[in-house]
Amino acid sequence: MKYLVSILVVILLLLGGAYALLFTQPGNDILKPVIEKKIAAQVPLPTKLETFVLRPDRFDVALQIGNDTRIEAKGTMSLAARTVDGVYNVDIKELANLQKLIGTRLNGPFKTHGTIKGDQKLLRIEGVSDVAGSATDYRLALRNFTPENLTAKVAHLHIDELLHLLNQPLYAKGLVDVDADIPSLDMDNLKGTVVTKITKGLVHPAPVKRDFNLSLPAPFTFHGDIDTRLAGTKAISRVDFTTAVARLKSKALTYDIKEAALSTDYNLHVPDLDRLYFVTNQHMKGKITVTGDVKAGKKGFSATAHSDTLGGAFDAKVVNNKVNVDIRNIQTVALTDMLLYPHIFDSTANMKLDYDTLSKKGELHAVLLDGQILPNKLSFMLQQMANFDITREVYERTTLDTTINDKILKSDLYMKSRLTEIKSKDGIIDLNRQAIDTTIDIKIRKMFIPVKLTGKLTDPTIKIEAKDLLKAKAKEELEKKLPANLKNSPAGGLLKNLF
Repeated sequence: MKYLVSILVVILLLLGGAYALLFTQPGNDILKPVIEKKIAAQVPLPTKLETFVLRPDRFDVALQIGNDTRIEAKGTMSLAARTVDGVYNVDIKELANLQKLIGTRLNGPFKTHGTIKGDQKLLRIEGVSDVAGSATDYRLALRNFTPENLTAKVAHLHIDELLHLLNQPLYAKGLVDVDADIPSLDMDNLKGTVVTKITKGLVHPAPVKRDFNLSLPAPFTFHGDIDTRLAGTKAISRVDFTTAVARLKSKALTYDIKEAALSTDYNLHVPDLDRLYFVTNQHMKGKITVTGDVKAGKKGFSATAHSDTLGGAFDAKVVNNKVNVDIRNIQTVALTDMLLYPHIFDSTANMKLDYDTLSKKGELHAVLLDGQILPNKLSFMLQQMANFDITREVYERTTLDTTINDKILKSDLYMKSRLTEIKSKDGIIDLNRQAIDTTIDIKIRKMFIPVKLTGKLTDPTIKIEAKDLLKAKAKEELEKKLPANLKNSPAGGLLKNLF
């Protein structure tokens, strides 16, 4: 019996010592430097545990990290029930000074404060923050210290301040509002909604030009609405995003978080094609609407595009770096109008393009049906020199085969009508210089007329080799003036053969 009593006395003494060490001021004073040393060993910055009060029913802790960061927490607790009911405050004057601690460079101030209440089974955190100039409210529940659900409202987050916080160039400014209600944060069984609204967006041209070599039209504004539904491992969004050049809509932009895969439909409307000059380097007029889908993930990238335009339609398919385009029944006059080129040829065109975006090489095959040459400088010159109106001819089938090497197009052209035949071999168009260099061989009846086109693509210099043409005209004039008795004589034949 005395041994049992002795054991009980020892246990009581140990408990009393632990109590004195843990829950009294002298004990706290002993533990404080020990805990401070442990924290300093984990934090690669100067730290100081300024306040450390631990009692059976309350706590009060204040930790200073460097000169700019202060973390405070205090409240009540119950050891028996393992519950806590407290408040916290985090005040960081400059995030950049925590780079060694968080492992990445962030900038600017950050503040948050709130309450924490519950036990190990269910802990609830409610707080507010001014992250990126916003007014943010959040509520987070943790079950067994694992995040279970979240609700948050972010009002007027400033895009420029967010970019600064993330150590990114200040590409844009604007406001973002977010309303998130996520009952399940289980990454294998997500549930919830996130509504995002972007307003007053404006892109800053200078950093975009510097980093991406794009000269955006100014002002380049943007705004949008994104409604996201979380289901399983996927975030499924309805997107309506408008910029100064285009409006993009998607009924179901889906991102699979587990697979890191994106798939989406899209509807892209460009009301003024000339606003795309910063991408195309080609002035254009008109508008276009393109629909299709996009898939991107570990297996690669693919996309489709369709548009009913220029009196016909085009379909495109992209698989990684391979591009295939099929154009059907477009009107060439409408196409040259769109490209702001002069009207040269009126026909219905069908084209197939195969292109590699990595090598920047490809091939274009075009067939133009029931075409007519429209009045232009060349037709006027042929009218004057050959007394022939080429615009009256109908070309039932014209073929154009082009090889593409970056911005250099090398083409073979063949077209035939009742009275003419037109050929061109290895004609060159340089899209970088918007220049043309090609020779066209024109046969009118029995006359061969080489034509050289050089210079500006939209207004080339035309040089006609007139030797055969002059001979034909001289022969024609001679026949007119020869006396009737000489036309069919040996002398007349000799004279005509001189030409």
